Amino acid sequence: MNNKLVIGDADSLIALAYKDDVNHQKARKIAEWLLSGGYQIIYPNTAILEAITALKRALNLPNKAHLIATQYVSGAFVIEYIDEDLQKEASRLFNEKAQSKKNTIFDAVVASVAKKLQAEMIFSFDSWYPKMGFELVGK
Repeated sequence: MNNKLVIGDADSLIALAYKDDVNHQKARKIAEWLLSGGYQIIYPNTAILEAITALKRALNLPNKAHLIATQYVSGAFVIEYIDEDLQKEASRLFNEKAQSKKNTIFDAVVASVAKKLQAEMIFSFDSWYPKMGFELVGK
């Protein structure tokens, strides 16, 4: 297990980009702690897409959505691209474990990436991940 590897979820990106998000200050402190501790945050490409969509559509923050898109294009994020095997694993996990309306296929992708890469923690505020056996950063 790489004890310096963290998988990021879309909610962490949203919290970092949107200063009025309930988790904004916590996300900033976590990001600073991860950076100072030498951790590498890897985002599934689907988490980037989910954050961009949520910022633009659900939160009506097109400037923040475009900021994340611009950062992605500039290489600001370390990305794990989802291939067929990861998508199938996420679909299996989603069908087995995501019984709540709040848990999406995107959450299952994050969990599948964390499992594949043997990440130490997940950078998210979603209570589903600990139920799946993953540790959240800052918990």
